[in-house]
Amino acid sequence: MIENSTAVPNLFINNYLPVCNGDCARVYLYGLSLCSSASRFDNTLSHFAQTLNLSADDVISAYTYWQDQGLVQILALDPIEIKYLPIKHGGTRIKKYTLDKYASFNAQIQEILDGRMITPTEFSEYYTFLESQNVEPAALLLTAKHCANLKGSNVGYAYILTVARNWALSNIKTADAVKEKLGSESADLAKVSAVLKALNQKRTPEPADFELYAKWTKKMGFSDEVILSVAKTRGQDSPRSAAAKSYTPEKLDSLLLKYFELKLFEISEIKNYQTKKQDLIALAYEINKKIGVYYENIENVVETYIVNWQLRGYDRETLLEIASFCFKSGIRTLEGMDSLVSKFYKQGITSSAAIDDFIAAKISEDKEIKAVLEKINVTRQPNQTDRDFYNTWTRVWNFSPDLIDHAAALASEKGASMQYINKILSNWREQKVTTLAAARKTAYAPASTRPVQRHSYSESDLNRLFVNLDDVKFD
Repeated sequence: MIENSTAVPNLFINNYLPVCNGDCARVYLYGLSLCSSASRFDNTLSHFAQTLNLSADDVISAYTYWQDQGLVQILALDPIEIKYLPIKHGGTRIKKYTLDKYASFNAQIQEILDGRMITPTEFSEYYTFLESQNVEPAALLLTAKHCANLKGSNVGYAYILTVARNWALSNIKTADAVKEKLGSESADLAKVSAVLKALNQKRTPEPADFELYAKWTKKMGFSDEVILSVAKTRGQDSPRSAAAKSYTPEKLDSLLLKYFELKLFEISEIKNYQTKKQDLIALAYEINKKIGVYYENIENVVETYIVNWQLRGYDRETLLEIASFCFKSGIRTLEGMDSLVSKFYKQGITSSAAIDDFIAAKISEDKEIKAVLEKINVTRQPNQTDRDFYNTWTRVWNFSPDLIDHAAALASEKGASMQYINKILSNWREQKVTTLAAARKTAYAPASTRPVQRHSYSESDLNRLFVNLDDVKFD
């Protein structure tokens, strides 16, 4: 069993984590967690790499980097066997590189970044990246030149390495691969620029924009026409917000991902979906207004409630009628309305006409309950407890109105309440009284004053009862 936690030295977090790349950090921390585990595990290089979604070469490069930093010792690679070493004070350990090996690279990248002087630390970061990721120096030079063209000759090395790492994740590690990548971006420049313009993004396309564009076209399968159409209708999902003024490629990516998951690839399909969604959003606002509530995230209201209600067969007019009924009944939340809709659905009440009949029946029933209350000299309006009592008497125990009226008259003589009426009717039910004539002949006495016949039960009877309790049905 893997331990619940792994101790990570603060020296690693403070001195090494900020300057290493993400893959190196993942490899180090995952390996550290395995070292902390007392259980057996598959320690083949392929399993290690598969777990982290990396290639075997990436894992080897990462551990080579940490070995160069003095944090681990590679004992074997397949099966993988790594010795984690104590981290010493004194900051990160910068590997010493042969000057001759990178002399040409140093001169060329300084020429590219002629807007500032490159520091030894920056050079070391480049060397570490090249060796840990197995990237050709010429490839990194082309990447740096591309970044300088976008950002200027004083572009920071963090930006250059971010672009280079992202490309390395796609196995763009050679000069030829970088040239092919840049050629592809050049061909897509006009298309990506058009998308940014449609999003009101007044800037030059950056590598991340091209990565997203490649994702939309090559992985998701959207056409240029669809992407541009969706970009132009930005913010449509939030018509009452300022989203359209600051719509980013990342937000467009989320929207296209939603369409991809819904399998909407044509403009007509997307427009039809959006039209329906706008109708649902408008309905959500109307329902909220009728109930008297406000929800800032209206899309969540649509997805959580409106869609589910319509899937059950409730149309716009019926839902608005239910919302009005909720307000008049003191139900002032969408959760409360959802509970009511569920009750209606279980009873097969799904149309506006059925709702009208239900409300009319409830009003009529409240009048009957009001008459019972007046019999016992109670002047208030019926509440839910009264309705529960009345529902039990009429629908569960099947007592007629004249029997209930007679029980109320008996209770009135005692100056009693609805609970007392319930006791009378319960007593009649036990004695199987079903007519008014029989009730008048039955002497009522509260349960506490009637003799009780006790039954004896064997232990086996009780055991059998409680074992099969789930099968017991109550009339």
